Amino acid sequence: MNFDNNEEALEFINRLLERLHQADFTNHGSTVINIYEKGSMHIDRVDNQNFYGDKWSKALQGKEPAENLQSPDLSFDDSTPLSALFRKNHHEELRKVIDSWYPYLINDDQNMDALAMTRFEFDKDQIYSNKVYRDLCELDALGALQVSLSQLARYLSAHSNLSRSYATLYQQLKYYRSECE
Repeated sequence: MNFDNNEEALEFINRLLERLHQADFTNHGSTVINIYEKGSMHIDRVDNQNFYGDKWSKALQGKEPAENLQSPDLSFDDSTPLSALFRKNHHEELRKVIDSWYPYLINDDQNMDALAMTRFEFDKDQIYSNKVYRDLCELDALGALQVSLSQLARYLSAHSNLSRSYATLYQQLKYYRSECE
């Protein structure tokens, strides 16, 4: 569109925002509108991952054991259930996913509420890790995950036998997330 002055542009933006509001569109966050001038360049998406110093870079390259790394923003302990990492309005979907894992879990208590589970020991002869990664990334694609993918990887490295390596888990989750998008 061509605007002769800023007042027309502001009027157009206000009408657009009013229509979005009237449509009651749920986008799980803020509405972002980017306005570019003619001839300008823009980037549609930027993914950043910060690795807190040289230790994290070495870990991703496989040069330092993940057991030696401690996350600066680790906000869970041994008693934290997996459900704490997911939004409450998606707990039923998470429950269905965890229930689908029950046949493949070792030493699990079938009577325990799926949302209260804190440890996941999989029988790797019966289930491939990529199924678990896909299940979690499909939930993430729905907007269910309320923490970063790196925090989910940290949680799984401490609360499951999928992999003891945070770096490996993170790379796998990142790969399957891109497939689910």
